[in-house]
Amino acid sequence: MKKISILEQLYKQSPMDFYTKNKKKTVIRSTNNASFLGYKFNREFSEAEIDNVWSKIRVYKRFSVVFVFILFVALLYEFIFPKFALFINNSWYVNAFIMFGILVIVSQFITTISTFIFEKSLLEEYGKYEKVYFEHSKTIDKKYYSLFKSELIKANIALVLVFISATFFSPFEYAQSLINKQRYKDAIKITTIGAKILPVVPEWYSLRGYANFQLENYDKAIKDYDKAYTLSADGFNIMNFDNKIFVKYYLGDYENAIADFDKEIKNADNENEKDQFLWDKAQFLYNIKKYNDALSVYNDLIIKAESDRIFLLKDRLYLERAEVNKKLKKYDDAKNDALTAGLSDFNSFKNPIPKPMLMLDEETFYSY
Repeated sequence: MKKISILEQLYKQSPMDFYTKNKKKTVIRSTNNASFLGYKFNREFSEAEIDNVWSKIRVYKRFSVVFVFILFVALLYEFIFPKFALFINNSWYVNAFIMFGILVIVSQFITTISTFIFEKSLLEEYGKYEKVYFEHSKTIDKKYYSLFKSELIKANIALVLVFISATFFSPFEYAQSLINKQRYKDAIKITTIGAKILPVVPEWYSLRGYANFQLENYDKAIKDYDKAYTLSADGFNIMNFDNKIFVKYYLGDYENAIADFDKEIKNADNENEKDQFLWDKAQFLYNIKKYNDALSVYNDLIIKAESDRIFLLKDRLYLERAEVNKKLKKYDDAKNDALTAGLSDFNSFKNPIPKPMLMLDEETFYSY
């Protein structure tokens, strides 16, 4: 039974296995690894000529990789990122399919150009050839096999280093550590660079918004939180929206903050999300002392809570409405709400409505 070497099989699929030859012919493998195209010359190449062909292949491979990367990045910044709204509502597998399709088209375009140039250089330097099916040599060139193993080791070391870096170093944690040390300008530099490299990642804008607020760049903080909010989803999404509201609350820009609430309530994707924005709005109205408006929203929320809404906690809503009624000097209504919520000792009742706060993440926050 013949023993099969996995390394040798991998070698035959690598760029280093690029030729076969005997006394009558030499076949050079195409630079397009996806094809089985070969170029047959009716003579045997010398060792120097083989080395020269390899140097050309290496140049064209690098050319292809670099230009595929450059063209793909250009498409990201000129097409995909500016038209991000076209992708945001798609399922992840739809976007993955689109991105993969674009990458294949870009790669094929560059490979076609590279192959054409390679063929032309072979013709000019070594004369006419015949296009044939490339068959791997039965013998392994020890020199290029050693080179293959060397490159394989380098690639594995690079992957290990990338894995270690990803495991022990996070640019977001680094930016947050700068914020914790009150190095806000440095944090802004890091997050700005990150936002230019990967502009669709909301964490860059959220962290930069926090740093901008600490440096009293309030307009920039609002823009950053708004950007992070439009890019993110779920809990992190709400956090960025609440932070934008906090900045406007801090500046006394109550009218625009309420307009933001009304916009999100109108455009909510589902009833649970709408309930959350309504509840946040009710708390905001209380904190800016618009007690009658807050009471109206709480009344609506309690009616919704009675219909077994998952997000709305009835006891909590009754306690918060009790606090609003206290401010409106409707003490009997406040007492009834507290009793309905299960609070028997009304005198021990403490305000359950939180003040707006600036959150850095889910665990830490800065409050005024």
